[in-house]
Amino acid sequence: MYKVRFNLGQGENFMKWKITDPKGNHKYYTPSEVVIKMTGCFLRNQKGTAKKIHEGADKSVCAWVEAENVEVLEQRQLQMAFDKVSYNPRVTPNWVMNGENVDGETFEAMVSINRELFLQ
Repeated sequence: MYKVRFNLGQGENFMKWKITDPKGNHKYYTPSEVVIKMTGCFLRNQKGTAKKIHEGADKSVCAWVEAENVEVLEQRQLQMAFDKVSYNPRVTPNWVMNGENVDGETFEAMVSINRELFLQ
């Protein structure tokens, strides 16, 4: 499985998408330059870590998308997108879509558009 997450760690890759392949290799992408197309998606969340961030105490990785396949496209190859899926532990410590908690949900396809994720 691939792991896709938004990198908030300080350094040269701050605020970039991080993609880790099944072998553990990772690459970083600037959100305004690429669209990440993911299929076979599962929304992961480490609730204990998310709760700490929600309370302002921690900055550990707490949420990511696991995907069977990942394709990185140029931004001009923008994909059609539908419902927005978001994760902001300072607002609520779980994945949200249309105001509902979607932690652990599986979706056929998702795309990144800039710094946001959408169902496709």
